[in-house]
Amino acid sequence: MPAGPALLEVRGLRAGYEGIPVVFGVDLDVHEGEVVTLLGANGAGKTTTLRAISGLIPRLAGTITFGGRPVHELSAERLARAGLLQVPEGRGIFRSLTVDETLRLAANLAEVPKGEIGPRVDEAYHVFTRLADRRTSQAGMLSGGEQQMLALARGIIARPRLLMIDEMSQGLAPTLVEGLFEIVSGFPARGVSVLLVEQFVGRALAVATRAYVLEKGEVSFAGPAKQLAKDDSFVRGSYLGSIAAEVVAGQRVPVNGREPQGESVEVTLPAALLRGLEERAAREGVSAGDLVRELVTDSVEGRRRRPARRRREA
Repeated sequence: MPAGPALLEVRGLRAGYEGIPVVFGVDLDVHEGEVVTLLGANGAGKTTTLRAISGLIPRLAGTITFGGRPVHELSAERLARAGLLQVPEGRGIFRSLTVDETLRLAANLAEVPKGEIGPRVDEAYHVFTRLADRRTSQAGMLSGGEQQMLALARGIIARPRLLMIDEMSQGLAPTLVEGLFEIVSGFPARGVSVLLVEQFVGRALAVATRAYVLEKGEVSFAGPAKQLAKDDSFVRGSYLGSIAAEVVAGQRVPVNGREPQGESVEVTLPAALLRGLEERAAREGVSAGDLVRELVTDSVEGRRRRPARRRREA
């Protein structure tokens, strides 16, 4: 662990959705000038962790300190103004805006002084040279790699102290991914520390100073990235190994002595979410299977009701 206080300090973070926890007591730190990577299998709780840190979802427990002060009660907007930004999975760009309009809008939203907006945009084009040739193109017409570059450029134009990046390589060709990693590795030299959630494990470990591995919503490894990169068996077992769990919903289980009608439905759940469901089921005194069946039924019935409601409004 680098010396001195951490820029971002997360302790005992517990977060999830609709009261169901997905991450359980997560501790992690990011220091100034670091690239830290957060790894884990699908459903391990990586995106949930980032969303809770950035204020996009409420935390259930734990503390978050940024720049030496508690920020776990702040909104996502206030956190962004404080210098903690997230580039979400899926990029989240406005497809009808041009590249230049997107960057200038980002600068305005970040409250960059008017006299600095032009230089900030030019600086972004200097980092992402490919975007400079597409500045008048609509974002929706860019390739997937160019859209990801635009999402990253939009993030750094505010000059945040910490940029959290969620799965920037998703759906991209390996050659494009290589270029993105090279760019991100240079962010600390520009004063932007990075917390990176990534599926390209080897490449992420190559650019990171430290790494965390989430397994079933808990940290199973925290240490130097080089150490984890050398341990092939650990990476293969903790990250690439399948930790998905299956729950069968709609089974033909008698209810009040009567055989239910309909077909069975098999639902595959991430292990971290399954654990949260089991905790909720224990609190409510029901079985996890019954709770899943209830959630599935509510979801299906909700979908059936929505079209009817739209027809009535029309």
